[in-house]
Amino acid sequence: MTNTLWRYGRVLAVLWMAGACSLFAQAETLLWGGRPEFGIELEEEKTPDGMGLTHSITYIPALVFPNGPINRFDLLLMDEREQETTDGVVAKTNITKVALRVRKNIRFGGDWGMYVRALVGHANTPSESYNYGYTDLALRYEHDFFGFIAGVRVQRTLDGTPGHDRNKFRLGPSFDIGEHHELEFRWVRAWDAHTHAREADATILEYTYKF
Repeated sequence: MTNTLWRYGRVLAVLWMAGACSLFAQAETLLWGGRPEFGIELEEEKTPDGMGLTHSITYIPALVFPNGPINRFDLLLMDEREQETTDGVVAKTNITKVALRVRKNIRFGGDWGMYVRALVGHANTPSESYNYGYTDLALRYEHDFFGFIAGVRVQRTLDGTPGHDRNKFRLGPSFDIGEHHELEFRWVRAWDAHTHAREADATILEYTYKF
């Protein structure tokens, strides 16, 4: 399943970029006025005791509507490689996720604003599968090519599967590089939603190409 998703993600990336390049001139009619984007996100997550390590890659084709009631629609294709060490024994788990996410931007005036995001997704592991969702609320600063966000995420399973409810704090800068390129850096701290124990810290790098 994991290898299939990796292959599917690479194929989708090529098709999305090729298709968007050829269709961009007709986007007003063919893409309902949305601007296509494609992102790749790399994440490394570590547990506080250093015994757990997760690397993940996410492919994010998207449509952006600057003046719409919803400003962004994302499809997320995620592949995670989780490693845990217990008594010197290393256990590795592959996790695949597919999700849909929407975003609404709110301007305060000047360089300040905020955004709200909501996601619904499905996860598969060798031992379980579950549905999950999250909501993001973030304060955002943007000036010329530089941006910065600080926000919170509330993540819950939607079918009662235990062990995946988390609250997160997220912050970091972003940089617009010309008209077509954007880089985002994020630091994330996660807590168990029920015990409030710190679960992990993560660093994220995301590159987005804007057609």
